[in-house]
Amino acid sequence: MSRGRLSVTMESLTEFFSIEVEEDQQWLALRLHFEVEQSWARAYLWDAEHALRFCFLDGGNERLIIVHEQPESTSPIAIPGPIMPGTWRLELSANPGKQVEAEWETGSGTLPEPYQSEQLQGDREYWSSGGEHAGFVLDRYDWKKIWQEGSRWYKGDFHTHTVLSDGKMTQRMNREQAVKQGLDFFTATDHNVLSTSWPIGDVLVIPGVEITAGDGHWNALGLRQWMDWRSSAADGGLTTQQGMDRLMKEAAEQGAVCSINHPMLVPWAWQYGETSLSAVHSIEIWNDPTYSPNPVAAEKALELWSVCWNAGHKLTGIGGSDSHMLPTERYEDCDMPSLIGDPATYVWCEHLSAESVLEGVRRGHVYVSRGPVLEAAIRAGRDEYRFGSDMSAAFAGKDAAEDNRMIYCTLRITSEANVQVALVHNGRIDSSQAAVSAQEEGQPIILEWAIPWESEGYHWYRFDIRDEAGQLLAFTNPVYHGSKQPQPMTWSELITRADLSEI
Repeated sequence: MSRGRLSVTMESLTEFFSIEVEEDQQWLALRLHFEVEQSWARAYLWDAEHALRFCFLDGGNERLIIVHEQPESTSPIAIPGPIMPGTWRLELSANPGKQVEAEWETGSGTLPEPYQSEQLQGDREYWSSGGEHAGFVLDRYDWKKIWQEGSRWYKGDFHTHTVLSDGKMTQRMNREQAVKQGLDFFTATDHNVLSTSWPIGDVLVIPGVEITAGDGHWNALGLRQWMDWRSSAADGGLTTQQGMDRLMKEAAEQGAVCSINHPMLVPWAWQYGETSLSAVHSIEIWNDPTYSPNPVAAEKALELWSVCWNAGHKLTGIGGSDSHMLPTERYEDCDMPSLIGDPATYVWCEHLSAESVLEGVRRGHVYVSRGPVLEAAIRAGRDEYRFGSDMSAAFAGKDAAEDNRMIYCTLRITSEANVQVALVHNGRIDSSQAAVSAQEEGQPIILEWAIPWESEGYHWYRFDIRDEAGQLLAFTNPVYHGSKQPQPMTWSELITRADLSEI
């Protein structure tokens, strides 16, 4: 057993310190102290074989990290495995002039009471085997595991937080609240922290990270291993355009979906102007509607998304609650709590698994809602389509005189609120295509459209659903036909084209 302690005033943004482990041990416990409750300082621990063993962000919650040879006793931001002798390296990142303290202890046998963490109580699913594989890899996570059978719309949330960063709910509370909200899945997206385990529960949890920097945030949905987002990385990591470009490329190579978060929400709007749209898979159109600036930000994001599609960049639109609060809490200017699953993102899957959810997002088989539940039948020719589908082949090779070249859409809406539905065609509300309502009291609303097929050009159609006051309640991803070769375009060029430079 050995102990150590350091107390430093940061002279630079990142500093390194040695931890000597004199002999093989079973655990290493490290506790950090900062001057303020929520410092946003970062810490990384590298073992004697230069493998990363934890990444930590100080969001104002537990500052105790346990690295253990067994997964069951390892903190959910750490990698289990051998505590081998040699020089370990602690990397601390905090603003210059800030006071940082760290104390650590190594040992074998039962963890002493001061190192017992509530986060490790109860049965958990372990996503990393640690010593069997080098690196910070989620090699035990089962991406193909089927949680529910059957083809349908599965309800979820792609933006959540816990006490592992700056959220107020534990991992267990998040999963329990997701059940109460009727979710089938959600993605774990704590700030710059990749979870390595999660309490067992009935809702599918998909690994992810919110890559968080001063000039914007994006979610790596379905991340399989840690990426070097540190500011001390050779290219500056998340602090530079070059670093962000690399991170998106690496995430995509892992099979993750790269999604820009709250792109028009000041002061967290996306400011990495040279980001290529070809590097992005989706955009979070709608972020926590209970946060008062978000309704306006969502409308701007819808405008931006339309311009994106008009340019041939068919990015998927999703939503995210960005949940940080306890379910009993709310913003001062809102009478509704900020909850996981508000808004909900529905993804059409053949069955519920992490792999099928991510693939559904890539295909655009998605709609986002604060309440209305949608069922759609979209038919062109003899084929039926879902939101996000390419209908180009519907009449391919067929004689126009023999076919009724129409797109028939039936939208069935179950909603507690009265709704207004707009058909959006190439970014504009198509008032020429009036919907026919078959609503009966107490029954779902059924709306039908017959849209003439336009054989020339590129056309896309989505539905925006609002309440009687015009507030957004839901939107779908577009169906489309024809093709438009997307030209290389950066984020700043998209903003300029959308005439949304003032954000």
